[in-house]
Amino acid sequence: MKNYRIRTVILVPLITTLLVTLSLPMFINAQTRIDWQQCYGSLGPDYGFSILPSNEGFSVLGQVEEDSPSGLYECNNYAPYRADWLIGVDGEQALNWQNCFAIGLYQKLFKTGNDVYYITGLGLDNNYNYNLRVIQTDGYGNRIWTRYLGTDQGLDYCADNVFGLSTSDDGIIVATTINEASGDANQHFGNNDCWVVKLDAQGNIEWQTTLGTEGNENITCLQDASDGGVLLWINSDQTGSGNLGCGQPENKGVLVKLDAVGQFQWNLCFDKTSVCSLIEMNDGYLLAGDYRYVVGSNGDGGDGMYTYDCYLIRCDSEGNVVWNKNYGGSGDDRMVKVLPDSNGGFSVFTNSKSMDGDVESFSQLGVTDDEDGNIWIFHVDTEGNLQWESCVGSQLGLWEEMRDVIAVGNREYAIVGTNTWFDGVTSGLVECSNNLLLPNSESNIWVLHVTDIYDYDAVHEDSLQPDHEVNITPNPSSGCITITGKKLRQAEVFNMLGQQVLSVQGEGDELQIDTSALPVGIYFVNVTDKEGRKCVRKVVKE
Repeated sequence: MKNYRIRTVILVPLITTLLVTLSLPMFINAQTRIDWQQCYGSLGPDYGFSILPSNEGFSVLGQVEEDSPSGLYECNNYAPYRADWLIGVDGEQALNWQNCFAIGLYQKLFKTGNDVYYITGLGLDNNYNYNLRVIQTDGYGNRIWTRYLGTDQGLDYCADNVFGLSTSDDGIIVATTINEASGDANQHFGNNDCWVVKLDAQGNIEWQTTLGTEGNENITCLQDASDGGVLLWINSDQTGSGNLGCGQPENKGVLVKLDAVGQFQWNLCFDKTSVCSLIEMNDGYLLAGDYRYVVGSNGDGGDGMYTYDCYLIRCDSEGNVVWNKNYGGSGDDRMVKVLPDSNGGFSVFTNSKSMDGDVESFSQLGVTDDEDGNIWIFHVDTEGNLQWESCVGSQLGLWEEMRDVIAVGNREYAIVGTNTWFDGVTSGLVECSNNLLLPNSESNIWVLHVTDIYDYDAVHEDSLQPDHEVNITPNPSSGCITITGKKLRQAEVFNMLGQQVLSVQGEGDELQIDTSALPVGIYFVNVTDKEGRKCVRKVVKE
């Protein structure tokens, strides 16, 4: 008898107020630094998918859509028309090696401790069916073996995704969706089920587990558990019998725990929630995903238009919600990954098409219409309070998108995604020297190394006593602002990129700063009194 642990959790509706930032504590914005960035690809459309650390720097998996070598794409074993492209980048951002493979769907890259790489995705097998394809390579992308596994009729590539985890024995755990019990799949409950398979280093199946009901299930997250097992997030219809027991059809988000040999241990159930990234903590979990809601043309709902916000849910080990919060603006804001940091908070990596709400730093990019979107990074404390946020993109409003991010040091991160450039132009926060080698190349693979430089030790909340209240007038302002308080010593003005743009010192109850030369936008004034106490005030420059 399997040990089912079932708990139903009803979430408070995650409905965003588009100007939610106004109710949050003030914060100095965008305390991130781009240490370096570079672009790679062919002279055609290229897309970045996955990034991993390597002995020499980073390994990056992407896709090129050229029918012959061009640009930086010079694989001898190139595939006609399109190819999966695995490259090695050193610490100087030079392209050290590259290898190409026939194109797949939902490609991801994984690495074991012994410099063994796995490329997972869906590919056409010998019967021209889309099934799960696993490629093992050495540390330089040279193919060792390829294994197809799945069902006799193939997998539903239109509604599927592929997830994986490398294991300590140089094997891999892969998960996807199946719709029948045939071929390698030995169990099926109905419609689409989640299928989890463990392969050893030679590509042999060691164990497999099917998770589902008679309705439709779709996996959205797969992660290591601290005890050597596996955590999965599954969106489930909760229809009929199966092994995902929530008891109520509305509980469509399911956190599942498997042990180290694939045996079902327990599941926790949530109300209509989809998670794409999660963190296991000592006393529970942090869940990260997107929330889809209806919004009207004026932001108050009613015309059938949909948009997305990012959300975080903090729950205990029994699934009881401690807090849940939404982040974003009136455009689509889509979660990529959440990572813990040494300060006890969480760094959140997303793609955004918003120009308002929490996404205040967008104004510093100087874009008036951003239909394609940009990278949006923000940080929250242990209670989910927004501490800072930062947009990374171009002034041209072109397509910038993040697909994967990894932590590579203390508050240091490597990001891979895609950007779009023409004629080698650089703009805004996008400055790739390789763009000169890729003129008019449409989209390129984009790799960035960024560091969180926010001063968490400083007091960013209002630390002054009531009789030391600080006010700034006029606000909004188009010229000189006056800062009033008690025994003020210094005022520093920061833009939304975290850069100090003005500073003034003095002694007394009043300081003045001329902001007339600053561009229109939102700024933060860090005020310090004679005793070193600080507060932050937001100023709008008209």
